Amino acid sequence: MKTKLIFLATILVFQLGFSQEKNSSTLKTTSDSLTLVKTNVEKAEKERLKAEKEKVEAEKKELEKAEKEKNKIQKEQQKQLDKAEKEAKKAEKERKAAEKQLKQIEKDKKKLDNATKNVAKTEEKISKATANYNKEKNNYEKKKLKGKLSPNDDIKMREKLLKQENKINALKLDLEKDKKNLNKLLK
Repeated sequence: MKTKLIFLATILVFQLGFSQEKNSSTLKTTSDSLTLVKTNVEKAEKERLKAEKEKVEAEKKELEKAEKEKNKIQKEQQKQLDKAEKEAKKAEKERKAAEKQLKQIEKDKKKLDNATKNVAKTEEKISKATANYNKEKNNYEKKKLKGKLSPNDDIKMREKLLKQENKINALKLDLEKDKKNLNKLLK
């Protein structure tokens, strides 16, 4: 309906425009109105362009602000990621140190157990060697009292007893070394 009215108004304006005489004052008014319309159109166009430019600048500023915010968030995330990595590395380092310390403790415990076993073994050897020596000495004493020893047998039995005494003395030295080692580990 609007289009029909606009069409009729346009025809009416054209008809009136062509039917009138041309007058310089009308031409002047028409040209003034045309320049006025042109200036109004130019002003409107300038305002539209200015509004578009402002809109584009506002969008650009908004995009820059969003980009800055995005970069800020990314930097913060990177900081947190770096911090988490540092903490993970620190935890891994502490775990390795604890494992190393645990291995050292186990190693020391094993050394201590071995030293204790060595002391016990050496004491057992000494007791066996002493018992064997006492048995041999009693046997020698009995035979000597009964007079059943020849001079060669007497020498052989004394050498045997002397070797056993030396063995006991060597075992006692080993025992001292083992005890020193044990004491050293206990400190």
